[in-house]
Amino acid sequence: MAEVTINNSPVHSDTILTAVYGETGPNWSRFHTGTDFAPYGSTPARPSLYSVCTGVVINKISYTGTQALGNQIIIQDSTTRNYWRYCHMTNPTPLNIGDRVNTSTIVGQMGATGNVTGVHLHLEYSTTAGWDYDSFLNPSDALGIPNQRGTIVHYNGTIPPEPPTPTQVKKRRFPWVLYANKLRRRNIRK
Repeated sequence: MAEVTINNSPVHSDTILTAVYGETGPNWSRFHTGTDFAPYGSTPARPSLYSVCTGVVINKISYTGTQALGNQIIIQDSTTRNYWRYCHMTNPTPLNIGDRVNTSTIVGQMGATGNVTGVHLHLEYSTTAGWDYDSFLNPSDALGIPNQRGTIVHYNGTIPPEPPTPTQVKKRRFPWVLYANKLRRRNIRK
């Protein structure tokens, strides 16, 4: 069993991966589209969930009783422009569409809404905001953790610093006019 420590975990305490991206079997129509995090060790049964990136909330879905993924929130990553979908949360998130988030922002609470067998976070990563098998990426790769069921994920307790704001560097143009005048004067003196 693998163990890793990361600073951009969706849970700021210990978790265990109970299903990973790409698994197949009777629980999934084609393949498992995300990574499932469940409480581990001394982690509370329904821990708070945090954003794994700096980004913007682009959608939130409240459980209606038929929604397979339960209460959800979708965040667009400001760096990659890809989308993170948090699923099966207990209560609808306190955030609103358009809210900015970072790795210290609580986005919800781990739950068991929708089609589940227990309390966990199903975390998806994709190139589109819509739910489409062809757009899914492996969230374990993006988080830097092994894509292996049973992996224990520890949170190292630090919040990574915000990426620096890019600054526009104004290019200075070569003063051709001044240079041309200088050459002209030099040629006149000769």
